[in-house]
Amino acid sequence: MSQFNRTQKRIFFVLLVIAILTFILLIFPNAAASDDLAMVRVFEPDEAAQLPYVLAMLSPAESFVQGIKNFVFYQYYFYGFPFFGFSALSILPLKLLGGLGNTAQVMLVLRQIVSVLPMLIALLLLVYMQDEFRTYRSAVMFVFLLSLPAVLANFFWWHVDSLVFLLIVLVMVFLKKDALRFGKDFLIAAALTGCATAAKLIGLYFFLAIATLLVIGLVQKKAPFTRLLKSALFFIVVMGLAYLISNPFLVSYWARQEYQMIFNKQMGLLSEGYGVVYQKGLGQAWTIMHQYYGEWFLILAALGATVWGILKGPNKLLHTIILTWAIPLSVSVIWFTHFKYQYWLPVALPLFSCLVMLLPEEVTLKPVRTVDWKAIFSKLAALLLVLQFALNLGSAIPAYQSRLARAQDNPEIAFYDQALDSLADLANTPLKVYFDYRLYVPERENWTLETSYDLLSYNYVQENDYDVLFLLQQRIADYLDPSASGIDAQQFANSQAFYADANAGTLQGYSLVFRNDTGLVFVKEDVLPADKPMD
Repeated sequence: MSQFNRTQKRIFFVLLVIAILTFILLIFPNAAASDDLAMVRVFEPDEAAQLPYVLAMLSPAESFVQGIKNFVFYQYYFYGFPFFGFSALSILPLKLLGGLGNTAQVMLVLRQIVSVLPMLIALLLLVYMQDEFRTYRSAVMFVFLLSLPAVLANFFWWHVDSLVFLLIVLVMVFLKKDALRFGKDFLIAAALTGCATAAKLIGLYFFLAIATLLVIGLVQKKAPFTRLLKSALFFIVVMGLAYLISNPFLVSYWARQEYQMIFNKQMGLLSEGYGVVYQKGLGQAWTIMHQYYGEWFLILAALGATVWGILKGPNKLLHTIILTWAIPLSVSVIWFTHFKYQYWLPVALPLFSCLVMLLPEEVTLKPVRTVDWKAIFSKLAALLLVLQFALNLGSAIPAYQSRLARAQDNPEIAFYDQALDSLADLANTPLKVYFDYRLYVPERENWTLETSYDLLSYNYVQENDYDVLFLLQQRIADYLDPSASGIDAQQFANSQAFYADANAGTLQGYSLVFRNDTGLVFVKEDVLPADKPMD
């Protein structure tokens, strides 16, 4: 900051004010509709799945050693310790103040500190790398990136992606700072790559960028081949050590076994789908890209700006890092997994930041005496950026308002009270209850609650011996869709048979006691009072 000139300080102050206002504005939607774990589960099942484990990390322990064990061995290894450790530390002040019982307060802190704050910092760093806060373009690009629907959506939930994105941007910062010297900053980038890999394995996709930098260093004679080879080996070693240190639970054999099992399961789910086969490829991905990242001309312009920056720009090294980082991850998330908007976030935002290249450094109203094609192209690019910003704003305002009011007149929440009326005769009966996770079913005295992210079947329901089933109508419709196909044909056929009977209201061993457009309630026949009429 002390090295900034007056213009840079002024622009940084403006960006900081925008960031703080954004942080404050997001408090209101991020505090809404999170009264309890069940309500969190209705809107964001991933948040609800993670929350009990983070709370357990801070649970009271008999000794200091046991407290450390609770913190390190958090038992939900879908994401690494950097995410869960940072999340637990974020709500530690609430524990000290006795506020962990307030779910809305806990979720607000997690969303703001783990999702909003790292994203704001990462975007400031991206803008600084591109323009160094020298011109109005820094403010334009920062506001534009904030307006992207993908960024807003990622602000609205507590998830690993913002933290991972910050780590990715920091890797780029230190690779750029290293400037092909392959020294201390290169190794710091290696350590940050290891941390990103520990959090979500995403750091592995830097392989092409690192290899490219080493080749450029060789071609430009920045260092002899033997030193470059040592640098490559040191990078791998430092990255590996950072990965191990960032995931301290790996010291345990049992934790490693569980981590390996979850890793294998996750890879299968990402490549194949969750019970049903998910479509892959650019055609399927484009629908989501368009919704969250904008029109095709914006994405093409960002790619063009990145390539132009490599060929002609003042930040050739940065744009080379961004492009070689973007290629392998884009290929993976588009063609080898079912595409989700957050998977492409670490690619799209660095690419879009390269749009700075297309904007004029100065805005002037002076008449032009000769045709300046570069100026014309810059103004056209600025016009397209304004157009996309207007489209982004047109979707952001309703999304913000919808988020504020998402619990009002919500059918999944309203369903619970209606379902309770149908179970009035069992009000004092201990029940083992299954519910689809998108339905609002809070903890209740005498009820043992269970849910599943997998498809149901008669075998599953009978083995668990549920007294009551709360089934979501939309889930039934999704799995009975004629276009759906299962990863395991036999298991999917068994699940479809179960869902077909549920849809018909004729589940074996159960009676349908309530149904509306949102869901269905089945009660086990030997639990239902003899005089209770079927719906």
